[in-house]
Amino acid sequence: MIFRFIFVLTLFFVTLCTLFAEEPNWNQFRGPNHDNKSFSTQIAKSWSEGGPKLLWKIDDLGEGYSNLSFYGDAMFTMGDIGEDCLLFALDKATGKKIWSTFVCESGGLGRYFGPRSTPAVDGQFVFAYGQFGDFICVDIKAGKEVWGGDVVDQLGGKYMNTWGFASSPIFDGDNVLLPVGGKDGTLVAFRKDGKQVWRTKNLKDDAPYSSVVPTEIEGKKQYLLFTLSGLYGIEPSNGDILWKTVRSMDRPVCSDPIFNDGVALVSTAYNVGANGYKITKKDGKFVTEEVYADKELQNHHGGMVLVDNHAYFTTNRNLVCLELKTGKIIWQNRSVGKGSVTYVDGHLIVRSESGDGTIALVEATPEAYKEKGRFNQPNRSDKNSWTYPVIVDGKMYIRDQNVLLCYDLR
Repeated sequence: MIFRFIFVLTLFFVTLCTLFAEEPNWNQFRGPNHDNKSFSTQIAKSWSEGGPKLLWKIDDLGEGYSNLSFYGDAMFTMGDIGEDCLLFALDKATGKKIWSTFVCESGGLGRYFGPRSTPAVDGQFVFAYGQFGDFICVDIKAGKEVWGGDVVDQLGGKYMNTWGFASSPIFDGDNVLLPVGGKDGTLVAFRKDGKQVWRTKNLKDDAPYSSVVPTEIEGKKQYLLFTLSGLYGIEPSNGDILWKTVRSMDRPVCSDPIFNDGVALVSTAYNVGANGYKITKKDGKFVTEEVYADKELQNHHGGMVLVDNHAYFTTNRNLVCLELKTGKIIWQNRSVGKGSVTYVDGHLIVRSESGDGTIALVEATPEAYKEKGRFNQPNRSDKNSWTYPVIVDGKMYIRDQNVLLCYDLR
């Protein structure tokens, strides 16, 4: 009887630790694996009318579209307040500000104001990238600047079109990767002490709005970067081009590429659509082949997520489930319309970019469109809600300009 009691007690504690195991730090744009897939589990599998429980909100983040990154008990984002664009450290539990640091002057390009980039963070530094090309690396504890600069003045950087710098910095090992654009090279790798390691000499496109995606193809680590001239595989040690696809266009490139099992998918708006590329290695060199193209599959800002070899993303009208290998549309549904998609625990969180900013819970399955609830975002601004939902430790964070809302999904 005593042994049975001990066994049951042990099983209880093992189960408890599994349910509430510490998640990896969501330390940069689209998470540490750069796939926009939350590590949270045990979320509610349906929502009642009105959506999940709102735990708290803050309304002092200023203008901008910057998303959240997390490390330990803090989270980090950016916003324009008054004449300053600021980098913030916030308490993860309450949203209360811990510190703020000046990045650049506030303002916008085109019709849109505030920073577009999401900070990257490790256990020592936070790296932020402003809308005009200013960048800063600060101490994580106090927000004190360690090093920084201006990609335009110092590196000859140049952004595409008219909307400013919108890529997010990505930490990979000892380096931080930053698309800066310009005739001296599109992508720069900095060491964490600020020393430039390399620059892509053979890729000189203007800086895209998409960010670097670290991946592995045919056993070779590399960086995917999607620019105006196409999709590239980049050597992590020196910035050399391992392979490229030709996909020249003159309109914004926003959403990051996704890759799995030899196939990469890119998609853009403005009547360009989606392309799938097979990437293989022959005679020691990488070769690419376009395996499908569909002009109707136009993903603009909202990103794509991959679940069991199916890609989920919104077009200008619908939420789509696409078979990655073949480009076959498995299903599509109006859902909440054009917007962003995040994955958590077998489900998609789909956020409309316009109107009431409707947020829906949808099962991530190729069987059919299965919606489990929706609600309209409170405290809605009059701007497009382009900031992706982020789910960390069972809590969903929704930013809309000045406002940050925290919901309990468990």
